[in-house]
Amino acid sequence: MRIAKTDVIAGLPAAAAREIMRQYVQEGGLYLAEEVLKKHGVVAPAGPVLANLVGLGYLEAGHYRGDAGPWWITTLQGNALGIASFGKPISRKTADRLLAELIQRARDYNADPGKLMFVRSLTIFGSYLDEAVDPLGDLDVGLSHGPRTTDTAMLRRYSKASGRQFRSFIDELFWPQHELAMFLKNRSTAISLTTEDLAAITNRSRVVYSIDEDPGAIHPQSA
Repeated sequence: MRIAKTDVIAGLPAAAAREIMRQYVQEGGLYLAEEVLKKHGVVAPAGPVLANLVGLGYLEAGHYRGDAGPWWITTLQGNALGIASFGKPISRKTADRLLAELIQRARDYNADPGKLMFVRSLTIFGSYLDEAVDPLGDLDVGLSHGPRTTDTAMLRRYSKASGRQFRSFIDELFWPQHELAMFLKNRSTAISLTTEDLAAITNRSRVVYSIDEDPGAIHPQSA
């Protein structure tokens, strides 16, 4: 899903609406919306804003949590907005090309014995599945992946070999995972890659690549 920064969603600037969705993925109280509205310079009481988002299907009202008051949580529509990106639309022809190249990169990555991760599957969702839509917002892709090793020493050696500087030990350990995402996107701003649970975002998707159906892939034991 792709939106423009100039869009108005539920009466809010697109950036503010998207951030509210991101804040309420795990459920939250009124204060979260108040913080987002203040950050984006929106002068409006949070209660009516949240009620409007509920009415439009982006949020659903949760239960009360004692003195904390009412809580809200995102719907499928809200989750989709939460992972939306800003940018220009792309043609379906461009999306077809990007998808073919993405699948080939997944095959190349899984065939490389030097990599410490593996691509389990790629799943497309969103406007690409509707062939009548052209242009599209972007190419929405769900990535399922896993590690080929959990050996900390091996992970650190691999990360250090990249020549990058890491702010923390955790960043160093997670470099192979970040590298995989960067490799798959190949600097394309039109590919929206997510590792979120797609069941929480959409009820319509299609697997376009699976390691189980790739004869050239190196299959780790955990795959």
